[in-house]
Amino acid sequence: MPRAAGHAAGIRGLYFAYFAYVGLFSPYLSLYLAGIGMTIAQIGLLMAVPQVLRIVGPPFWGWLADRGGSGAGLLRISSALACASALALALSGWTGWPGGAALAAAPGLRFGVLFAVLAALFFSTAAQMPIAETMAMRAVGGDTGRYGRLRVWGSVGFIVGVVGIGPVLDRHGVSGLPWWVAGLLALLTLVALRLPAVAAAPRARASVSIGQRLAEPRVRAFFLSAFLMLFAHAALYAFFSLYLAARGYSKTAIGLVWALGVLAEIAVFWLQRGLFRRFGALPLLRASLAVAALRFLLISASAGWLPAILLAQLAHAVTFGIHHSATIATLQEWFEPPQHARAQALYVMVGYGLGGSTGVLVASWVWTAVSPDATFVVAGLAAGLGWLALRRVVPSGAPDGRVRNGDRTEETPG
Repeated sequence: MPRAAGHAAGIRGLYFAYFAYVGLFSPYLSLYLAGIGMTIAQIGLLMAVPQVLRIVGPPFWGWLADRGGSGAGLLRISSALACASALALALSGWTGWPGGAALAAAPGLRFGVLFAVLAALFFSTAAQMPIAETMAMRAVGGDTGRYGRLRVWGSVGFIVGVVGIGPVLDRHGVSGLPWWVAGLLALLTLVALRLPAVAAAPRARASVSIGQRLAEPRVRAFFLSAFLMLFAHAALYAFFSLYLAARGYSKTAIGLVWALGVLAEIAVFWLQRGLFRRFGALPLLRASLAVAALRFLLISASAGWLPAILLAQLAHAVTFGIHHSATIATLQEWFEPPQHARAQALYVMVGYGLGGSTGVLVASWVWTAVSPDATFVVAGLAAGLGWLALRRVVPSGAPDGRVRNGDRTEETPG
């Protein structure tokens, strides 16, 4: 297999394994925590852990990568650490051994152990996407269409994880979830070990520093919108499964509802090249925020009505698929090659870290103090504010959606 083809195959495998793990963990972690006796307040704090770790983890791993660290090597180390953390999580919740039984008898201590183990797990997995996204965009030469056909394997992996585990949890209960997570992270480690080593990008000096770039109004508005978009999505990622379960959906049905959104996302990743050529990254970014506002308001008004839930999930094609690709394309254009990994990490830190952690804590408070439906109203309002933040942002001299990188103005790749 030619070197370039082998590298692309390795990235596809990495996306598949990582997002299969996400498909197991993200939709069902709140159900697992509820199943072992955590309160809504405790679940809110524990579900905020991955978001908080995205504040410190991605900058650390991105800095290592941009400083000349081997992307494949960092992925191998972080995957192995994540697998070990998942095994510790499984043991902390398993009462079949003396340590697990002792923790079950001491709820406060168990909460502290769960907090520490989840912190280790999510610090380790925080390396995966900033590095993988940078490697993927370099592999496709910045072509958003080719990138989408690599990234789609992550969506396929998510579907395999979220649909496959639902019937298992219905049949055997949620207590075995961490063991399945550990198994998938072991697979991720094997994939990372087989990822071909690629020479680090040349250590060229950027013509504009990251600090100077962040001083630009358009860049500040972009990161504000990222914060608000992921603040809004925190309610979905942390509480949507609980929302559906409270309305009588089985775990199998919950998995299928999640899978529908990802199927729509797959279609967008596969076909997005024409959209980016016609509209450009920033107009699509703005549209994704507007659709997100409507999506969360629809969930809040649905009372669990299946047609409304399915329509809201189909909107995932835009609120995640289009938003994600437009974000990656914008970062690749606005920041220079020596800054790419740090720019990706900064996006994860501001969006998933600060926005996601704040969103989870606010969502858990609104869920308890007001109502589950109100949680998604707040999410919709946050996405609407993100749309307002981007509404006046137009790339310099390029109302048609082109973006500027340093002194070059180029058409958004697609």
